[in-house]
Amino acid sequence: MKYPITIKRGPLSLIKNIIIVEVFVAALLVFSAYLLNVENVLRHTLAKFIRYDFSLVLAASLFQLLITIIIFLRWHNENYEIREKEIITKKGIFSVSQKSFPLKDIKEVAYRQNLLEKLTNCGTIVIQNLQSKSVLFLRNIENADLITDTLKSLIDKINLTEAEKEKKLSALELIFAGETQNLEFKESFRWDDKRRTINKDLEKTVMKAIASFLNLDGGKVIIGVSDNKSVNGLEADYGSLPRTDRDGFENHFNHIFNIMLGARFRQFVKLNFEKINNRDICLVEIAPSDSPVYVKVNNTEEFFVRTGNATTSLIMSETAEYIKSHWKES
Repeated sequence: MKYPITIKRGPLSLIKNIIIVEVFVAALLVFSAYLLNVENVLRHTLAKFIRYDFSLVLAASLFQLLITIIIFLRWHNENYEIREKEIITKKGIFSVSQKSFPLKDIKEVAYRQNLLEKLTNCGTIVIQNLQSKSVLFLRNIENADLITDTLKSLIDKINLTEAEKEKKLSALELIFAGETQNLEFKESFRWDDKRRTINKDLEKTVMKAIASFLNLDGGKVIIGVSDNKSVNGLEADYGSLPRTDRDGFENHFNHIFNIMLGARFRQFVKLNFEKINNRDICLVEIAPSDSPVYVKVNNTEEFFVRTGNATTSLIMSETAEYIKSHWKES
């Protein structure tokens, strides 16, 4: 995953601050008019040049515009950078200052949502410092739950040995990075949420993707995550199986794999289950196969490879040429 990850506050905070300014200006005008006798002052000083009511509207509008610009600049310049060993906060209006929060000093990370944040898919990330016992609030952040889990994963990694770091795979980091030539997301293995029923075509799609990685240089498939990085989980898949848990899922996966790809190639595929946002996902790690892998569909065999971030079917002549060049005889 590429660092730093830049996070900006959502527009909810900007709208909220602008509303506060509008209320403040209105209250200020009322206060000025009734307590400071501004009307008489303006009428005597500006009557020769400009009408009082027009000068009042102009002054209020200019004041509102100035404050709104300041609020916008503050919101625009405020962002947070998540790096491998620290969080950088950047704030300012005309000049931006930054502050570092080392991840090794973080005691706890959590997130919460109020009603408005739920409606706008935002949340507040609460970070407690172990040393100073201070609290950092990252307010109105989109995908706050996912970012919270990413921070927890980074904090855990800091305490790992170098050997452990190389072995540890984070599904969260892969999700944030998005689909690539070596990574594909699948929302479900067999449950069609739109039709609200089991769809065996989804199983075929997953197996075709796995075969394409087997026939190239390997890769990863994450089941339970949609193309837009939304974590849907495997619970709907679990509910469609006789055994509604991880073991039941893996048993069914093996059954479909053996039928469509062949049991011999199962040695190149490893399943890892992880929990994100209290939902199970399955990270399928695929090593390159030592021989061509065909997908058996409707009594026929098809050959798939990975081209860019897509799964591509090759015709017979292309398949023969690809096999000849990819699996060269030693």
